[in-house]
Amino acid sequence: MSKLAPRTRFFYYDDLAAALSYKEAASPYTHSLNGTWQFCYLQSPREIPEAFTTGDYGAIDWATIKVPGHMELQGYGKPNYTNVDFPIPVDPTAMPAENPTGLYFRRFTFKPQLTRQILRFDGVDSTFKVWLNGQLVGDGHGSRLMTEFDVTDLLVAGENTIAVQVGKWSKYSFLEDQDQWWLSGIFRDVTIVDEGRLDDLQLTPQFKDGQWQVQVAIEAAADPKLSGKVYFAGETIAEADLANGKTTIDIPDPHEWTDETPNLYTLVVQDETAGAMVPMRFGLRRVEMIDDQICLNGVPVLFNGVNRHEFNPETGRALTQDYILSEVTQIKRAGINAIRTSHYPNTPYFYDVCDELGLLVIDECDLETHGMYVTEMPTNDPYWRGEFVSRAQRMVHRDFNHPCVVIWSLGNESDFGENHVAEAAAIRELDASRLIHYEGDRDTVVADMYSTMYTSVEDIEKRAVKLTHQKPHILCEYGHAMGNGAGSLQDYQDLFHLYKSVQGGFIWEWKDHGLKQDTPDGPKYVWGGAFGEPVNDATFCIDGLVRPDRVPSPGLLEYEHVIQPFQFFAAQNHVVVKSLYHYRTTHDLVLRWQLTVAGDNVASGKLALPPLAPGALSPVFALDLPEIIGADALLNFAIETTTKLGVFEAGAKLAYEQVAYQGLPNLADAPAEVSQTPATVTITRGALTVTVDRGTGNVTQLSQGGQPLLAGDMALTLDRLPISNDMNVVAERQKKRITTLFARCEGLQITQNDDTVMVAIRQRIAPPAINWGIELAVTVWVSAAGVTIRTKGWFDGEKPTEVPRIGYQLPLKTTVKTVDWFGRGTGESYPDSLDAAPLGRYHLSRDQWGFPYVVPQESGNRMGVRWATIATTAGPAVHVAGLAPVNLNVVGGDGLPLGDQTTDQVRLDARVQALGSNSCGPRPLKRYRLYTDSFDFTVTMSLKD
Repeated sequence: MSKLAPRTRFFYYDDLAAALSYKEAASPYTHSLNGTWQFCYLQSPREIPEAFTTGDYGAIDWATIKVPGHMELQGYGKPNYTNVDFPIPVDPTAMPAENPTGLYFRRFTFKPQLTRQILRFDGVDSTFKVWLNGQLVGDGHGSRLMTEFDVTDLLVAGENTIAVQVGKWSKYSFLEDQDQWWLSGIFRDVTIVDEGRLDDLQLTPQFKDGQWQVQVAIEAAADPKLSGKVYFAGETIAEADLANGKTTIDIPDPHEWTDETPNLYTLVVQDETAGAMVPMRFGLRRVEMIDDQICLNGVPVLFNGVNRHEFNPETGRALTQDYILSEVTQIKRAGINAIRTSHYPNTPYFYDVCDELGLLVIDECDLETHGMYVTEMPTNDPYWRGEFVSRAQRMVHRDFNHPCVVIWSLGNESDFGENHVAEAAAIRELDASRLIHYEGDRDTVVADMYSTMYTSVEDIEKRAVKLTHQKPHILCEYGHAMGNGAGSLQDYQDLFHLYKSVQGGFIWEWKDHGLKQDTPDGPKYVWGGAFGEPVNDATFCIDGLVRPDRVPSPGLLEYEHVIQPFQFFAAQNHVVVKSLYHYRTTHDLVLRWQLTVAGDNVASGKLALPPLAPGALSPVFALDLPEIIGADALLNFAIETTTKLGVFEAGAKLAYEQVAYQGLPNLADAPAEVSQTPATVTITRGALTVTVDRGTGNVTQLSQGGQPLLAGDMALTLDRLPISNDMNVVAERQKKRITTLFARCEGLQITQNDDTVMVAIRQRIAPPAINWGIELAVTVWVSAAGVTIRTKGWFDGEKPTEVPRIGYQLPLKTTVKTVDWFGRGTGESYPDSLDAAPLGRYHLSRDQWGFPYVVPQESGNRMGVRWATIATTAGPAVHVAGLAPVNLNVVGGDGLPLGDQTTDQVRLDARVQALGSNSCGPRPLKRYRLYTDSFDFTVTMSLKD
């Protein structure tokens, strides 16, 4: 009779089909003690009647309570919500005089079947003692951790009694201050488990020399006769004899486990001595750090995650399996791929569901001392060291075999010190196959990753662009979803995609924690203070992506779209789809499209998507669109599955997007051909040729009928000739070296159909000698419309606050002859000087374009340009159209105002800086200034002989 050491949670079965079903209820060797218990609620343990401790249970005046369940939610005491502060004095050495205590009692019949019997408590808040048949079995603590007792010598065949004393407050409460309702009682399953001689079973997947294996570690009380068979999809694929110690089994034709491909194997251990079997599931997956990135099976991970407390608005943390399955399924359907178990190990069934559905779990230790900030934090106090370590060990032992657990977390908001160092060392001794997280370890002394909460986009960028080796950055909490929120989720997601050192994050949080109350007007949900608590944190628990009843908020809908697994590229009547999956090849998907004009449906259709490998582009799809078009025309895209796909039923929408429609191409059809060398990609379509440099990612030449247009790269640039009113900012621009920018191609993908080619380019532009730059996502389309270029850009690092312009510079081989355009004119216009330049159609010759200022300076910009045709003195003319209006300018090839130069530049700018009066007056108004924010613009160019 003793408390068992920490170990894996498992069950014996007498039938293979039942074992492979992996359902606890299917085991004949489990005896659930869940249900209605007799109950006595006391204000203090001093009130415990002597009859309880002596076993005279008939002398006690009992009420009833449901197990699992919380005392406070069944009429015994009151709930209390706090985020940080303790609702009791911060003194772990002395409990309050009033310390609510629950006495539980029930009778049950039992028939022992195997060698020994284990009494298992999966969760009791906060401390408890247990008696079986009047004999003290032992005590337990660690509210969200499993406690087991060997009760073989106390159980009898036939009727038995069990009694449990539960205390609400204990010294351990000061380690469990986890931003939640303070709710106590036996809130998880209570079970008596019949077992054979197997004490523990740990499975570690290993990938060695190109071969997947599973290492089986057995601990047994004696030396029983054991054998193991590995099953996949119900079929035996490997087997081996097992004994105490470690045995390695090779896995043929392996199917790896990931969040996208949750392939599960089952090892069935046959205990021939007991005449029964133990199943244990596992997945073939390895978690490791490669080139400063967290990788799963060799592929970098992107956590599109959420923090999840266990919570039901009616039952608190007492959750049924049906509720857990439904909730985790809802999370998976939202496209979320990761869950942080904030801030404690969850009920065991949760991990089974995550294994099955494919969710990456940060398993967090039952440890938070947040409210201890008013005194000395326990993390450096040797008194608490054993408790820090044991809580981690209990978590790791229990959840070791779950493939969904990829990271162990040392806890939450408990400062950082020597006890955490000891805790991490204990975890690594038990499990070297996973990584360790702890947000409080800002210097990553023991943590394998740099973790922060609610870090701004700007601060994330500052670390991401440091040119040093550094541990990867995750945001264990961000996007606070309290009320109407969170905002800027797309901005964060952009960073996660841009910088390999930033590997995603976890929204705070999944669900509002409003407790349900029935009123004459119907149910309502309440927060801290609703029960008269003198210390509470009010509405701070109403901070989820779904309401307490799991109705999605607009915030969840936004997050779903931000993290959806497909990206859409569109130009004119063409579309390309990119898979953002990391591991799975897609199948059985269709692309639906719809064209609307002024909200009316004009055309629609669907196309079958071919299988797409992770990160792959689809072919270019041509859409059957009408010629009519308006400025308010929109293309809507959606990807649907035609068959059941995991949690998605047939017909489910996996991703969607809406883009502005530019109209049909105006040039004749012609075949498109792509030729590649190590240095260039050349696309030829009819008389048009486009060349892209693989090193820089720039378009280096546009030719029509063999006549080249460009004298150099069509490059994104930021500089222009200063104006007189720039005199006070010129030095700052020079310091930031905006004139000299180097381009580097960081990735290039090509896809096409017969007459259209798309090139997707990842590009970085940066100056010399200073750490800032621009990350660019560029798509270049060559089609019947000519060349369409969409450019999305993000400034980072020690970037300039403002720049003169953002756009493309086209260095011509010759000079401009005339410009026809529709936009502002005829004269120049700038953001704070445009009222004298109405929208219209205009025509000017080269010598009419710029204004001859006495001191040569920037001039000639035209804003609001919808289209323009630029004729040259030799070579092709170029017609330009913007998806949204652009800025157009023509300057000399040397960047000076137009004069007697022999070559010119055309500038197509997304935005330009305003003028102001800063030579002796103010700078431009803030609303007109060109800050280095992200930008996104599209231009289409066609060449004419």
